[in-house]
Amino acid sequence: MNETQEYNSAAEYLQYFYEIPDDLPELPLADEPFAAVWTRPDGGELRGLDVLAYLANELGLPADDFPWENVDALRLGRTQTLAGRLPVITTESHADFRNMEALLNGRAEPMALPPTVNAFTMQTRAKAIRRHRVILLNRAPYSNIPADALGLDEDDWIVRSQRLRLRHECAHYETLRLFGGMRNHPLDEIAADALGQIAAFGNFDADRQRLFFGLERGRGVCHGRLSFYCRTVRPEEREAVYLAVDRVLDSTAAELNRLAGRGATELELLKALAGSSVAERAKQG
Repeated sequence: MNETQEYNSAAEYLQYFYEIPDDLPELPLADEPFAAVWTRPDGGELRGLDVLAYLANELGLPADDFPWENVDALRLGRTQTLAGRLPVITTESHADFRNMEALLNGRAEPMALPPTVNAFTMQTRAKAIRRHRVILLNRAPYSNIPADALGLDEDDWIVRSQRLRLRHECAHYETLRLFGGMRNHPLDEIAADALGQIAAFGNFDADRQRLFFGLERGRGVCHGRLSFYCRTVRPEEREAVYLAVDRVLDSTAAELNRLAGRGATELELLKALAGSSVAERAKQG
């Protein structure tokens, strides 16, 4: 389906799920060809000015054309996913995050992005690296949630946020290569956040997810990022989407706890999360 499609009803929107292949190849999948371009010979992480030099000299990107705010904090490495390795670029300034997004997409000027947007799994558009997949992360509190809302100190929350954010973006790439798609849809976001929460906290917690989505329990009210994903749903139908998502979070947490207790693999968790629609889960829950 087209991401810009306007849905006639919440019911239609919530029917979406992934068809899980019966036979998946051995994991992790082999890296896509572009991945080799993003590594130096020793495979190590690049930092600071070395990141800009690599982007300019090895990849042909005009990195010097941008006014970088915190060059010392720049990082370029790679991460292993179930679907192969991906390059990961990390910034520690929202201005640098926007600059890096523009650079990778071949634009001279950064676009306006709200401070709550701090991660992309990008398909790059810059001519020299067209159609590469890159994870771009900015170091910031996840979903713009303050540390005290989670009972954490700020340093601990930033570390957990980065762990959650990285696993979240890897999950999107995994659904793309393993199941054939990735979307800004509540189903994808629950799946990606669930694996992210497990990476950052050791479990998936429904109330924590309500915080990340900006959902109020049982009220059909959203004042956070879930509303962004539902913008293709007609306004009068969005309350029904919020209620359905709210309804499935507790049952999803219980299901994941059962699977984890049986020693389920990350692939088994991803298949369980992506292979059942929000509508079906709401009906069962």
